[in-house]
Amino acid sequence: MAASRLFARRTIVLIIVVCAFMSVLMLTSKQLGQLCDGGSYCDISGLREKLPKFGNDGTNGHNTNANDKSRKGGQHVEHDSESSTLDDECALFPNTSSVQLIMKTGASESYSKIPTQLMTNLKCVPDFLFFSDMAQKIAGYTIHDSLDTVLDEVKEKNKDFELYHRQKKCPIDQEQCNKNHDVAKQGWDLDKYKNIHMAEKAYKLRPNADWYLFVDADTYVVFPTLMEWLKALDPNKPHYIGSVAYLGGFPFGHGGSGYLVSKAAMHAMFYGKTGVANKYDEPVQHTCCGDYMWSKALKDETGIEVVNAWPVINGEKPHTLPYAEDEWCQPIVTMHHAAAEDISDIYAFEKERKFQKMLRIKDLYHKFMGPELVEARPDWDNLSEDVYYLNKTRAAYEDWELGRAKNDDLSAEEAEAYKSFDDCKKACLSMDNCFQFRYQNSICAVAHKFMHGKPVKKGDDDSKRYMSGWNVKKIKEWIEEQADCDKKQFKWPVKDR
Repeated sequence: MAASRLFARRTIVLIIVVCAFMSVLMLTSKQLGQLCDGGSYCDISGLREKLPKFGNDGTNGHNTNANDKSRKGGQHVEHDSESSTLDDECALFPNTSSVQLIMKTGASESYSKIPTQLMTNLKCVPDFLFFSDMAQKIAGYTIHDSLDTVLDEVKEKNKDFELYHRQKKCPIDQEQCNKNHDVAKQGWDLDKYKNIHMAEKAYKLRPNADWYLFVDADTYVVFPTLMEWLKALDPNKPHYIGSVAYLGGFPFGHGGSGYLVSKAAMHAMFYGKTGVANKYDEPVQHTCCGDYMWSKALKDETGIEVVNAWPVINGEKPHTLPYAEDEWCQPIVTMHHAAAEDISDIYAFEKERKFQKMLRIKDLYHKFMGPELVEARPDWDNLSEDVYYLNKTRAAYEDWELGRAKNDDLSAEEAEAYKSFDDCKKACLSMDNCFQFRYQNSICAVAHKFMHGKPVKKGDDDSKRYMSGWNVKKIKEWIEEQADCDKKQFKWPVKDR
């Protein structure tokens, strides 16, 4: 009898425990459901469908996007525990998976330039390739040697490769091995051999990209603008787009500004071929520049010519950009000669803007130049170059300086402009189209655009001291007169649709 009562009590307790467990399970399932669709409920099987599926290579089984940083620079990189938080700074970064970024550097400068790129803009880019004149590893990222496939007879007989061979033999850091050498010149001489080889290698490594963007390690890429522009371009058409420069009358995309090459163009250049770059190892010895030789090779092999996209693809940075009506509302994709501090500052600005779709040139003025605008700066070159006022009897001048001088139909202020900084200022203020001026070596130079510029060493000769000034009132009035860029129509320099 006692045993029967004990069994009944145990049965009741067991039923209570099972009911409690089922209640907790149902509540938990309901809470988990809230995680599935931000307010709508789903069960455990629904939650399972929301979890990422991983492939054998450790990458996300879904399409790679800009927020999947499990692969960087073509190699696996472990996620840290903070990288997937909801406030991830890359959460609003655009999907750049259709663009293969190819960044060119040199072993003598890679440690001073690559880390800043990795800590800023590239942290939000899912894949990129580094090419240099020596194989290296920086913080676990691979730097590819773009020159190891150059013809041996070119490498061995050519003094241009002196730096290349010395770097390979250096048992310590490159800075120490290069101390007693003119590395700047040697690096420049070596650089021209890289462009075609790194393009060929990039295509071999990433043959399926829609776009290939080639830039230098001191170039900042504004990806929100780039991805907006690419909506108007077709990668299946043969595009080679850049900021056009000329050598001997032949056009090419300036390498520092960067150039954009479509899948169709790369396919036409390299698909089913071997040794394309080697065909140009000998000819490039007799020219100055690898970006020029890339343009020539692409034209020879495919018939594709460069198309100009300045100022969207640009060789300047915020403090050297010219600000004027033709550029004010233009979007910008690249900026060149950006030091580590520049790159950090521009990236911080983009992050502050939450990576809005496009960055326009006027945005750079308001952030970087506007707050520093003053009426005058000593020992400063504000890059005024449009018109010169000088007196040939006052000082000795170069032919190019004489060529920019205005000699006829001078106003009273223009005729006196060469005498002093104050006279130069008076001349500028008397003109309807003068935004700024510079005085140096008895030359008054004025500009019809406004730029910030750069500092210049004072030197011992006060007569050659740089003095720069701005017509601040005119600049501010001009800015107020400009239409709202969000309402002002603009045309992409190249578009298919």
